[in-house]
Amino acid sequence: MIKSFKHNLALKLDSIGFIASTLCAIHCAAMPFIFIFLSMYGFQFIANPFVEIFFITTSVFIGIYTFRHGYFNHHKKLYPFLIFIIGLAIILTGHYFIKDHSHTEIHSDEIIFLIITPVGAFLIALGHFLNRKLSKSFKTKICSC
Repeated sequence: MIKSFKHNLALKLDSIGFIASTLCAIHCAAMPFIFIFLSMYGFQFIANPFVEIFFITTSVFIGIYTFRHGYFNHHKKLYPFLIFIIGLAIILTGHYFIKDHSHTEIHSDEIIFLIITPVGAFLIALGHFLNRKLSKSFKTKICSC
């Protein structure tokens, strides 16, 4: 019973991680176009670095739980977690080494940030998708949870 609950929770969190990462990728790709309208509609908080740090931290905690659960309880495959880690490393590199959070307008040196951050978010989403797919397929073959 508890094992089934943990499995269902991990699958749901993988779905949430996939959706959140996909939305993050869309957010990162669309941000240059959205910047113009943020102040007009009162959504300046979306560009706040603390909001981005919150989402990155939440993604890490969800990822740790779901990938750990999938690996140890179902599929014993590392590649979904490695894809997640590569995506996370790309996002962190973009946020802490490329993007300048001290201004709101986009400078030419941040074009790289605008390209790589959605790629990192899509890799995180792909890692969640693969982990969920592997966990569901191995659930039916191996365990009775």
